[in-house]
Amino acid sequence: MAGSVKGRAACVALALILVAFLAYNRHGQPIVDIRRAKGQTLAKEFFQKWNSFSRVGVAHIDAENRDDIRIDADAATGIADFDFDHLTPKQRRDLLEQGPALPYDIRPGAKTLIIGPGGGWDVARALASGSHDITGVEINPIIAITIMRERFPERSNYLYDRPDVHIYVEDGRSFVRRSTDRYQVIQATLVDTWASTAAGAFALSENSLYTTDAFRDYLSHLTGDGMVVFTRWGFDPPRESLRLVSLAIEALGQLGEKEPWRHIIVGREGSVQAWGAKDTVLISRKPFSPEDLDRARAALSHMQTVYLPGAGIHNHFTDLLTSPDPEKYERDYVFDITPISDNRPFFFYTVQPRDLWSYMMTASRDTADFKVIKAVPLLFGLMAISLAATALIMLLPPILLGTRLPRQPGVRGFLLYFMFIGAGYILIEVGLIQKFVLFLGHPTYALTVVIFSMLISSGLGSALSRRVLGRSEGRLVKALGCVALLASLLAVVISSLLTALVGLPLPLKMAITAGLIAPLGFVMGMPFPTALQRLEEWHPPSVRWAWSLNAASSVLGSVGALVLSIYLGLVQTLIIGGMLYLAALVVAARVRTDHPAQESPNAGHVALAR
Repeated sequence: MAGSVKGRAACVALALILVAFLAYNRHGQPIVDIRRAKGQTLAKEFFQKWNSFSRVGVAHIDAENRDDIRIDADAATGIADFDFDHLTPKQRRDLLEQGPALPYDIRPGAKTLIIGPGGGWDVARALASGSHDITGVEINPIIAITIMRERFPERSNYLYDRPDVHIYVEDGRSFVRRSTDRYQVIQATLVDTWASTAAGAFALSENSLYTTDAFRDYLSHLTGDGMVVFTRWGFDPPRESLRLVSLAIEALGQLGEKEPWRHIIVGREGSVQAWGAKDTVLISRKPFSPEDLDRARAALSHMQTVYLPGAGIHNHFTDLLTSPDPEKYERDYVFDITPISDNRPFFFYTVQPRDLWSYMMTASRDTADFKVIKAVPLLFGLMAISLAATALIMLLPPILLGTRLPRQPGVRGFLLYFMFIGAGYILIEVGLIQKFVLFLGHPTYALTVVIFSMLISSGLGSALSRRVLGRSEGRLVKALGCVALLASLLAVVISSLLTALVGLPLPLKMAITAGLIAPLGFVMGMPFPTALQRLEEWHPPSVRWAWSLNAASSVLGSVGALVLSIYLGLVQTLIIGGMLYLAALVVAARVRTDHPAQESPNAGHVALAR
């Protein structure tokens, strides 16, 4: 067809028809569109828009007479539609009796920072309390700019255009780190990454908002009477909200506060017997004063008091905060509520590894956290599939093609080299992506910049490998050792280095990321082509095996990197990736490839049609 004028014309015509269809489908009445996602039918939306990391729609919920912003077909944030120039006493009372309004009952008129304001409900609560200096940091420009300011500002009564409301489009944690201001309230209500994950499996991704390092950042940006406020889903027994308390205990201890039980207030809105109970956890920089506790008691009369200093309420929150050994209490608790750091920022995985199977067999499929936890067995299932695929790569060629792994002395051992560097490369790459998320402000930026930098630098290293390493086995060994050294060095020093540079503009941070990764990527590009050339000279039939085993181990390593990150940490993942290059170094040092192999009959032969 390519050589025919009619064939080429038909291909061009088909391409033009497809382009026209895409244009009409996007700007006209859509013929092909998403109707169902994550096991549910989408609400009737009157606006949809995509960006690099989300799909955002707006739908009118008739039953509740409100407009909802829907993120990736699951997460939702209502548009607050109050007229604050004519706010009625009932509207003000209703706003301030909601669970996330608890901090404003204690600190009315507070200077406030809201992480993830979405459709503006936290902003509305702060305004209802009399606040006149409110900063909102929203990571999604479709929500903060397109919907709330450009397309539908009237639906929120121009909330984000008010002179006392300041909206920034940025990652909340990065904004806090570079901010020089101090706030009386720093608030985040149900901010998470559940919505943006693939296949309905939810968060197989980290969230750097919920770590001890993050809490230390928040507490350090408070005024003397300030508080950090997080609202998470309430369960019985508690897990997310109780883990917030664990994070607070650890962060307060790092700042020199020895009596965390005096710094915490927890209120609950709704019932844990029905889906949707919300726990609001208040963490004060200094112990709550008697006056603060009096205001809290008055405000908590509209909801359930879960924990109040000195109230003597017997529950898990009191047990943890008054335990003489909080670490032991956390270890023995039925769920995993141990505090996590930026090195292992997987806040939402609260099932103890020992209980994962029984939880998946007995837990209700309708609970919010089941949607998160089910990602872990899916991950292990993916690991099993990867192992099975790797085994098939080794078993099917002998069965279908009559070939076997080479039997010559040293060749099989040398093939391990390609498995080690395949798994090591992907472990280092995935670890770096996760490490740079906080610095660059979003997983999409980290994914793009790190992979781009790795591919370019590794490609250059591969292209220059013959010139740099030549046929010297000593240089190859040094290159492998250099990879292990650079990976470990980045793992150890990168966090403190990036913390100091987090306030820089995004383009400069991207350039710094590429500059930090390039030397490592350059050296990582050399070991594979150098060893492959030697194998081709030594035992040509084994080259196919080297390619296959390297690819299989890369797939296996990508899944393994997530498992290691969740259960060990990002630093450990990078170091293990470097250790795999050390294992390849041992193979390269022990196996000599400069002597001719003795070919056995049909060894390594693959009966492929040519």
